[in-house]
Amino acid sequence: MAAILLNLFCNPRARQPSPEAPDIAFAAPEAQERVRRFHHTLPTYQPTPLVALDQLARALGVGRIWIKDESKRFGLNAFKGLGASYAVCFTLADHLDMPPPLNFADFSQPRVRKALARLTLVTASDGNHGAAVAWMAAQLGCHSKVLLPHGTIAARLDAIRAFGGETIVIDGNYDDAVRRAARQADDQGAFLIQDTAWEGYEAIPERIMQGYLTLLDEALAQMGDTLPTHLFVPCGVGALAASLQAYLVKRFADQRPLLVVIEAAAADCYYRSMRAGGWEVIPVKGALETRMAGLACGEPTRPGWEILRRYADAFASARDDLAEAGMRRLAFPHPPDPPIEAGECGAVSTGCLCHMMQSETAQDGRKQLGLGPESRILLISTEGATDPDAYRRTVHRFKDDASAGR
Repeated sequence: MAAILLNLFCNPRARQPSPEAPDIAFAAPEAQERVRRFHHTLPTYQPTPLVALDQLARALGVGRIWIKDESKRFGLNAFKGLGASYAVCFTLADHLDMPPPLNFADFSQPRVRKALARLTLVTASDGNHGAAVAWMAAQLGCHSKVLLPHGTIAARLDAIRAFGGETIVIDGNYDDAVRRAARQADDQGAFLIQDTAWEGYEAIPERIMQGYLTLLDEALAQMGDTLPTHLFVPCGVGALAASLQAYLVKRFADQRPLLVVIEAAAADCYYRSMRAGGWEVIPVKGALETRMAGLACGEPTRPGWEILRRYADAFASARDDLAEAGMRRLAFPHPPDPPIEAGECGAVSTGCLCHMMQSETAQDGRKQLGLGPESRILLISTEGATDPDAYRRTVHRFKDDASAGR
């Protein structure tokens, strides 16, 4: 019997009024503007490409498809720099009593640089967030330490070390690394810059989520007068997906696009929790073995859980096969669509959409999501090839097989 590649749960409460709606003031229009102004002060800031995949749209029978290519963000090969830059700079500005509005150039003052040189940033990461924190620490002249789960590949460690970050691989999974990073930061008087929130640790994760608002702000500006009907977003702890969901609710209310949360099947805590009723979190334990390393998170961030369980329209649990299929589809598109280098986490949104539109087993999901000829779909590709060797094996095997069949 063939394995089920995708499980989908549609949230019956997503569009229903509720007196228990979570606080999403962090995504209010004035916050969106404040975040946007700050990012524009970063010396290397520029919007990442929004690429139209018109040929793919025709092949799948939908109206339009766009993909936001975050592999071009700050030279980091992933979107994480948006959240890290905003959270780190505002947290340290508070510590150093720097007055608002904050401009990145303010951190070049001699008094500030001297103080920054004595500070250390600590975080846990599957790779991309750690590289972003180490990058920001290097820009500011402070130190960084990143704890990573067992099995983290050398390329992701090297990406952190390239910015002077200290890496520590623990004997445990991502969630274990988060707990150890919190203890180390507390013991050493360092600043914990974590995108997972828990009781008593909410302010910095919220700033990270605010930083991600710029991603959707850019995409909608690039689309002009066109509004997508659907948004497909990869989800690990849920900070990015919840940030984009909050943005949509604040800006478009009931007229917002449908948002589909996509998790790795080996770490699908949101999907499992929603299938069980959505009242409490059901964590996923163990090694969380998946090629989608950035989604290997068995416990959601608390604010992400509250936002997504209330507002997200659907939750998808995807096997690694769909991430690999998305990587190949983007690497070798049908012309005139341009090739896009997307890693496993970045490509899973494309793989899921293709499966939903082409598989007979996904007919009910297509109907529930209203996917069809009028659909305008925005895909978020969160990363490039952060595991270069695995990327080459995946996409070039497909290329070799295709050539042999000609």
